[in-house]
Amino acid sequence: FMVCGADFAGRFTAGEPQELARLPFVANLALREPLLWQFSRGEAEHEAVRMQATIAIDATPAVLAAVRAGAGLSVLPDFLVRDELAAGRLVQILPEWRLPSGGIYTVYPAARFRPPKVTRFVEMLVAAEQKTGPAGEGRGG
Repeated sequence: FMVCGADFAGRFTAGEPQELARLPFVANLALREPLLWQFSRGEAEHEAVRMQATIAIDATPAVLAAVRAGAGLSVLPDFLVRDELAAGRLVQILPEWRLPSGGIYTVYPAARFRPPKVTRFVEMLVAAEQKTGPAGEGRGG
């Protein structure tokens, strides 16, 4: 989700994704492309926006803290901001526009016989993701 702190949200207006490029942005350097975002609305509308970083941070929890403190807006995963949005500490920007989902991946060494606890952990992650569904579906996000 593109989000900002509740106080920050009261200081600007944006109706279209391109308008976000002029706002302070907290770049997450943990991402491959932290400044270029592809917005979509429905099947036909797509807009690419290149943000200008006012702050660049390489740890996602620190990006969340900066956004919560009012440093600007940023893109953060739904599972990290769900409670913050529900509590009103963060505000989703342009909720009618969608960003590509990032996904959750498991990485482990190849092994002929994978330990059962690794298999069980991966199954638990898959079940949890299926229970909550994709961002914006069944979670109010």
